Amino acid sequence: MKSLNDLTQMAIVVPIDLENRPLDIIKKTIRMCTENDKRGGHLVIGLADRDSWIERIFKKIISRFSNTTVVATPFSGPVNTARLRNKAFEAVERQYLLLLDVDIWPDFNLFAKYQRKLSLGTEQFCFIPCMYLSQYGSKRLITEGRANALRESYFNFSRKEFLHLANPSSITIMHSQDYSMLGGFDERFEGHGYEDFDFMMRLAEAHNCLQPCGNLLDANTARSPLFPSGFRRALGRLCLQALLDKDMAFHLHHKSPKNTKYYSSRQSNLEFFLAQHQHRAIEAPESNSLIEDFLGLCKANNLNYKDYSALFENKPGHIDRYDTFKRRLRFLLNG
Repeated sequence: MKSLNDLTQMAIVVPIDLENRPLDIIKKTIRMCTENDKRGGHLVIGLADRDSWIERIFKKIISRFSNTTVVATPFSGPVNTARLRNKAFEAVERQYLLLLDVDIWPDFNLFAKYQRKLSLGTEQFCFIPCMYLSQYGSKRLITEGRANALRESYFNFSRKEFLHLANPSSITIMHSQDYSMLGGFDERFEGHGYEDFDFMMRLAEAHNCLQPCGNLLDANTARSPLFPSGFRRALGRLCLQALLDKDMAFHLHHKSPKNTKYYSSRQSNLEFFLAQHQHRAIEAPESNSLIEDFLGLCKANNLNYKDYSALFENKPGHIDRYDTFKRRLRFLLNG
């Protein structure tokens, strides 16, 4: 009899580009490969291969992990994450698929829990909320290795470990056949941003899970996971049970070179995303807020909403989220 935490039916697709912060990415990849080997998943890395010495070293290091496959795709310009995922998927042969980024802490107990939801038929796919950690929070998680303890800290109003809780996030567990049915990610998205939202929208619509609303294409963001609007609200509604269960993945901190072409393409990707989903904009009233729906879910499950007070905090620019004196001073000077 297989363990409840068995992942031998799951493939994990992770896109990787070593053009920026290669040592950080290699270290995180080794951690993920090591944990995956313990659980029997098939980790498939979609590597942007520029035929440099760092990629050759990377492939040699990763080759020692028995349950990891590197699918190298030649690149000479800006990386296309959608293409890396699609190329990696060609090596997927397992029933379930986990879409992950290399900066996500490999919490395989959490991933196994959501795989079971699919295997039992209670869900057709799952989006898992993701907590972005500060440098201090990342160091604590790496040192202690206790994801559950960090979740408890968040709901007990500790702040220096956490930046914001993304709801929804692109961490997706699904049936592999659905990836094929959707045609994978849209490779017309270049660089950073919105290829994941596009995929999530198409997946949710394929399973008739998107609630119609008049402001579906609103792209405004919010710090609180219960305050989103537009398509983030529509997709975030599908994560409310995860929030009720206090389930979240963790994104480890890293420096982001914002002036690169990869990040500068975010605005053009948003414009393309909105154009692609314009047909979903309808004349209809705005849907309920996620606060209303979450309170209803608490009541239906006989749970006290006050136990989830941390989810309601939406104050922007909260200085106590900055984990070092230097970052707090920079925030105050730029505020």
